[in-house]
Amino acid sequence: MNRFFITTFFLSTLLVFSQCGKLYEIYDQNVSGVELNDDVIRKYVTAVKALHKLGPDIPKKIAEKNDPTGLAMFAEIESVIQQAGFKDYAEFVKVNAKVAWAWNVSQGELGIQKFKTMKDQGLIDLEEALNNPNVPEETKIELRKTKDRIINDWAANKKYADIAMKIVKPLTNEHDLEIIKRNQKELMEAYTGISQAKLKEIDPSLFITK
Repeated sequence: MNRFFITTFFLSTLLVFSQCGKLYEIYDQNVSGVELNDDVIRKYVTAVKALHKLGPDIPKKIAEKNDPTGLAMFAEIESVIQQAGFKDYAEFVKVNAKVAWAWNVSQGELGIQKFKTMKDQGLIDLEEALNNPNVPEETKIELRKTKDRIINDWAANKKYADIAMKIVKPLTNEHDLEIIKRNQKELMEAYTGISQAKLKEIDPSLFITK
């Protein structure tokens, strides 16, 4: 597992969530009444894709409309959101918050699992080399050092990852995680602006489901 990635994620998580209890309380208040389901995700994906198309032109449109306050642009953004099926901008923001945290946790879990798979396969390959009578003993000495380093690095980084996940997981729930995982492909496509087929071509292990 990449030590820099895990350490950075861990430290930033500690910084942001140094007062977890208060944050959880505020978050629950802000998203109260929001229920995620497949239909809400469908609307959310439609809105995100539409906002992506609108996004690059926002500064230009503000200038063209001579709208220094940005109110006209906000009205256009809200219109796009409403066309996707949301009542207003406020409802979209609440849904976005719930989706974002469930998405972050699900991707964190997926990342940890992928790193574990890589670690396990690496250890299998090393063990095969160590059991190979044709591999010189001096080479095996280095392979054993590599094996110990992989095991120790995994243990240390997994500890940090588990702490970070323990802090952020209360910001979502199993129901929302199930919804997000079920719609992962559509959400990934919406967030990246890249088709599912192209994403799978880039990284076949990217998706949770086939």
